[in-house]
Amino acid sequence: MYVPAKQTKSIDDAFLPTKFARSGRGTESSRRHRADEVVHFAAWCLTKTVKVPTHVTSDIVQSYVEYLEHIGYSTETVDQRVTTLRTYFEWHIRQMPAKRGDSARTNPARKVATAHPRACDRCRPQGTSQVLARGTSVKKACDVRDTRLEEWESSDFEVSLTSASANTRTAYRRDLELFAEWLMDSTPIMNPVDVEREHVRLYLARLHDSGASSRTVARRIAALRKYFTWRVRNGEQEHDPMTGIHTPQAKGRLPRPLDERTAVDVVTAVNPTAHEWEQARDSAVLELLYGSGLRVSEICTLQIDGFDKKTASVRVLGKGSKVRIVPVSKPCAKSLGDWLTSRTEVSTSGSGKAMFLSGRGKPLTRRDVARILDAAAQRAGLAGGTHPHALRHSFATHLMDSGADTRSIQELLGHTDAATTQRYTHVSKEKLRSSYVEAHPRA
Repeated sequence: MYVPAKQTKSIDDAFLPTKFARSGRGTESSRRHRADEVVHFAAWCLTKTVKVPTHVTSDIVQSYVEYLEHIGYSTETVDQRVTTLRTYFEWHIRQMPAKRGDSARTNPARKVATAHPRACDRCRPQGTSQVLARGTSVKKACDVRDTRLEEWESSDFEVSLTSASANTRTAYRRDLELFAEWLMDSTPIMNPVDVEREHVRLYLARLHDSGASSRTVARRIAALRKYFTWRVRNGEQEHDPMTGIHTPQAKGRLPRPLDERTAVDVVTAVNPTAHEWEQARDSAVLELLYGSGLRVSEICTLQIDGFDKKTASVRVLGKGSKVRIVPVSKPCAKSLGDWLTSRTEVSTSGSGKAMFLSGRGKPLTRRDVARILDAAAQRAGLAGGTHPHALRHSFATHLMDSGADTRSIQELLGHTDAATTQRYTHVSKEKLRSSYVEAHPRA
């Protein structure tokens, strides 16, 4: 749905999409995207002679959702638009409550229904808890999801990416759907055969203007390049609109490790009021994140027979199903021993051989580990909190600062490419530079 400039001005005055977007959290790109979603809805409302948000009814919102589904918007986009509208009207009601004596305003998007249920079993990642934790799970074919944007054959494209991981296949499909939906909103194009290089360039310019990072743009280009190469190879179209499109140089991001004192404070900040089994489990999880540099997925997939008490080490299943042996610290070995002794208090018949379990006896998930770390960071007084991978970064950086060689750190982290480990040398050089500037009289 193309929105003329004059109409955009009137929408901004009446619906306040920019003000709404700025009220929420997130990056500039995500805020801009939320504003665009409100503008799209407002433009559709104008076609129904609804000029202000206070006149929007639940029937209007429901009709809008049915319109999106009818023209083929992906199920993810429809769900996202519904969520944005619910948040938007909650915000708008707070900003402009009903006047005294008038009936209280209600959220017209609260009870909106979609043709595709969010709890669709076929759209959920499939596999064991270990597979889900590693992020290698795939979704089943869904009749509703796979018939959206039918001309683009996004489902067949996703299946064709046999050499890519499940996460990459899902991401590329989503990137393709977002491009197709942008074309529907901005141009009359509904079929990939009609896409020209100029359309791709306009799309990339739009991403840049909205504040998308160079990494995001590079991935969108990679997805579209794969897609159109696949179509040309299958004889579905003759020209490739990605010819002559260059990928921007992605800016390298240095890891942001915690300082040694803060890292120790977080790892040792176990909840003193929790059960003994929970204290032991949380302590072991935190020690493995910082003391051994494990990934979250590696902690979630750790098995009870993977801990060797004699050698004080754990057998880890890393990326690409590669196994490595990683030493653990003395405090970690003690916590693991205490946890294994009390694990039977929460284990059930469905626990399997997973090392770490929740209070219900289920294997820990990524989110469970994040909650454990969030609580520890709060107890340690770490403003803004942290994330599990930051402890892995801290593990590598502190080893580098203490003189460990790059090759050893590479083995401990399970990096296939030494260039990945080299990032931590840059972090240490930055620390060296700052120390020089602060301490040397001639700096």
